[in-house]
Amino acid sequence: MNKLFSVASGAICANLPKSGPIFGGAESPLEILLTEMNGFYAFESALHVFPSGEPGLPGRSLEEWNSKTLWRESYGPLVPEMVFFAEDVFGAQFAVARDGMVYSFNPETAAVSKFSEDVASWRDDIIEDWNYATGYSVGHEWQTRNGSLPPGHRLVPRIPFSVGGEFSFDNIIPVEAVAALKYWGGFALAISRLRDGDQFKFNPEVIENLRCGIWSPGGQSVCRCLT
Repeated sequence: MNKLFSVASGAICANLPKSGPIFGGAESPLEILLTEMNGFYAFESALHVFPSGEPGLPGRSLEEWNSKTLWRESYGPLVPEMVFFAEDVFGAQFAVARDGMVYSFNPETAAVSKFSEDVASWRDDIIEDWNYATGYSVGHEWQTRNGSLPPGHRLVPRIPFSVGGEFSFDNIIPVEAVAALKYWGGFALAISRLRDGDQFKFNPEVIENLRCGIWSPGGQSVCRCLT
């Protein structure tokens, strides 16, 4: 655990986690993690762990992030009943299930895959393969050229990775995380309704219009930076 904390930004919330049913019981591994450091960014913001607390924390609180009405409803029946507690630089989610296992959630397709046996193993697995697991190298290049991402933003591909978009600097733009996942929810639902042989079309300008206003010509954007 200390290895992960040693590369973290420091706690987002100075208070202890807000006890409640979201943790699935007292002394859960997720609550223990957040008791040690209540939310943080690591690997130059490539990894974002949500803090537990009252609404208004930078980048959303764990409780806000898991609200049914924030972004989850955009996925309809595709979103699993898990606690989403962290995300990589592209907005791929890490979630803990009722059995304690940690899964990754692909925001473009809503595909779920096992990542770690539990939250403690997740910390070790992140450290072991931090570049691949967090998207660090692409995020580092983008921020070197453009400056740091503000809290609550992720780097989103113009051409989705799921349809051949490249994991490259030239294919990503900064988008506020909720706006990104609402977009991907509709995208994932559209894909799920395709039948064999169906063609799928998408308009890259839709995601371009979600670009954060800090980096948009004239500052026009749906983004209202949460800082």
